[in-house]
Amino acid sequence: MTFLQNTEEEQQETRAESRRMASSAGIAAAILVVSVALFWLIAHQSSPIEGTVTQLWIHPMHTVVTRHDASGVVQAPEAFDQVLVLAQIHLHNRSHQAVILKHLLTNIHLPGGEDSSYAATATDYDRVFVAYPELDGLRTQPLRDDTVIAPMASLDGMIISSFHLTADQWKQQSGMNFEIDLKMHPALILAPKVAATVL
Repeated sequence: MTFLQNTEEEQQETRAESRRMASSAGIAAAILVVSVALFWLIAHQSSPIEGTVTQLWIHPMHTVVTRHDASGVVQAPEAFDQVLVLAQIHLHNRSHQAVILKHLLTNIHLPGGEDSSYAATATDYDRVFVAYPELDGLRTQPLRDDTVIAPMASLDGMIISSFHLTADQWKQQSGMNFEIDLKMHPALILAPKVAATVL
């Protein structure tokens, strides 16, 4: 075997190796492109439900509580501030499959960042109207976690969220939305288009 034959064989091996590497790189690039496309499709898939906020109430409260210790001595009064957000929401399942509500949240935008509050549970929803009887006239059917909305059906209900803010802090919020999280589907974000009534 001559030197020229060795060089020719090495060149053929090098070309074969280059083709294998190019083929592997092409396969890796194709897998990457398909993965990115699938991720984009999943991330940009629209929610199977649509909805609107039909009514919105804001109820700021300032409460001063005076407590007694075990011996009956009056302690210094404590102030408690909170803002209740009550929203009547209409949802419509536009798909041909049932959807299940997972979590219901109210999000507000404050100068220091976003603040979120989960909607009151079924038990807490009832307690709100016991604690604040002045709100009883607003009471409707609540939207609840784990509620199933049948295909092509609609659902109306109220959510109540609480934020530990003063009325002045609340006035600094620059936006609000309601997040309807679903099981196995993308969430629906509803920005209210109705004016809020301050109670």
